[in-house]
Parts: sequence; structure tokens; C-alpha cells
Amino acid sequence: MDKILVSQEGYRQFFEILEELKELSLNSASIGNEAYKNAIGDGWHDNFDFEESVRESRKIASRINKMLEEEAYLEIIEDKKYINNLINLGDTFEVKIIYSNSDIEKETLTLTGKYKPDNDKEITLNSPLGKCIYKKQINTTNEYFVENNKITVHILNKY
Repeated sequence: MDKILVSQEGYRQFFEILEELKELSLNSASIGNEAYKNAIGDGWHDNFDFEESVRESRKIASRINKMLEEEAYLEIIEDKKYINNLINLGDTFEVKIIYSNSDIEKETLTLTGKYKPDNDKEITLNSPLGKCIYKKQINTTNEYFVENNKITVHILNKY
């Protein structure tokens, strides 16, 4: 697994999300317990509420396990201000993303050190696009691949 680059804020956010999932897991287990107790018969045959709580508990447990694995790969990076013409944490910039000759988009985005972005206009350092443009100069063209598809990114401007 690659390093997971986060800012100090992203590091805190990681552990907040992990704690929320743990709390959610406890609540889900409690709901499952109630569904089991309230069922007619042996508690789990033909008990949709119980089955649903078990599925939900498994999903939450899987997310918790994934995050516990990722914890070893977290690396806090400092939010240094680099040369003005490089893309850094917190920068808002405009890019032209070329998926193919007929599929070209212009986007204004912000590079964040958060573990999870707050909206679709933020990209993390760990996203393919984030890795492609981090510490790259304005007015350069860079590439990254997603499922063997080459995506070309031209950094147009920084605000």
C-alpha cells in the first residue's frame, strides 16, 4: 500500500471518522440485538430487521478494518508554501482534463490534505489527479492512468 498523505487537519479527520464508525458499529449491534429479541420464534429465521442489521454491521466492520490497515500508512505533510507557480495544499487552481479528443473538461478545484474531501470541488493528495498535480508547475501538462486509460491534465491557472 502507498503512503496516504494528509495534512494535520486530515490526520484529525481520519481519527474522527474512525471514532464515528466505531460508535455506529455499537449502535448497529444494539439495533440487531433488539431485532433479535423482538422476533417471534428463534430470533433470526425470517427476521428482516435482524438480517439487515447484520449486513449493516458487516459493512461498518469492513470500513473500520480498512481504516485500521490504512492507519499505518498515514503520513502527515506540512502545509508549506512553495514557489508561487507550483500547486500546493490549499491552492485553488484551474485545470483542463483531457479524457479523449472529444471529452475535455475545464475544472476549478482545490487541493486538500483532508482524508475525505468535503465536496466535489476538493481533491485530495491521494486521488489520482491530486498525485498528478501536487508540486507541479502552472502551465504544464501531466498524465495519470485509471484502469489503463490515460488522462492528460493541463494546469491552466492558480488563484
